[in-house]
Amino acid sequence: MIARRTFNALPGPRPVQIVLAAALLVVAFVALLYVYDWMGNFLDSGGAIS
Repeated sequence: MIARRTFNALPGPRPVQIVLAAALLVVAFVALLYVYDWMGNFLDSGGAIS
């Protein structure tokens, strides 16, 4: 329901909405990868059991 309302709230006709939704999903995915990478570097002390 929320995804459908958000998609319908995008401006423009249906093809423009599809392109905008795809672009937003790609941006969100890349941002998520950077956040996970930052969290991994922040939380990992770098030490290893030797």
